[in-house]
Amino acid sequence: MITAFVNLSGGVDSTYYLWRWLREHPEETIVVHHCLFLKRRLTQEKNACDNVLNYFRSVGLNNFRYVETGIQRGTLQGKILDIELLSANTGVALKLNPSAKTLLLPYCKEETSALDVHLKGGGTIETYDHNHRYWKVNQVYELLAGRELQYHFYRSPDGGLLSKREMIQEMPKELFEKTWYCRRPREGEVCGKCHTCRKVNRALEYIRSHEA
Repeated sequence: MITAFVNLSGGVDSTYYLWRWLREHPEETIVVHHCLFLKRRLTQEKNACDNVLNYFRSVGLNNFRYVETGIQRGTLQGKILDIELLSANTGVALKLNPSAKTLLLPYCKEETSALDVHLKGGGTIETYDHNHRYWKVNQVYELLAGRELQYHFYRSPDGGLLSKREMIQEMPKELFEKTWYCRRPREGEVCGKCHTCRKVNRALEYIRSHEA
């Protein structure tokens, strides 16, 4: 029975969320959606998704259904956020999987700090700022899917969101090594300078310094 849905980019956050959900819900099936839309990292993210899913299959975590969609920018001009491009395809994929009631939100405290503060103060996702672009995207999901959704994310012991460091430390090293998190790859390699590279590098530096 399909009960949940997650967008998988092949990055640290979405990989961790999927890994944890598969292990905690062995009797349920989750739809894993990957959207192909950014040429500069399309190949790397697609390869990461394939490698991540093959890892899950190899360890017996088969309770997922994989779907892909794509976006062509065409003649669109101007700055469009990744999450805005992704929202329409996610809504359509949710519509075609009507039994998926729970949407995993692979948030981490480094990238959604305002939500992290809100949660630590005793707030919930339902009482979060509905004018924030993340909540607006959720409204797009529900409008296109034609139903209300339940939103799920994992919390750290302090009540806030998990950090990338916590996710990397908890997931198997072999699984982390299959992820792709760079936003601006150079000749097929991570740039080491984009905002996600810097966040992951800081997490790895912390882990290494405390393992010594």
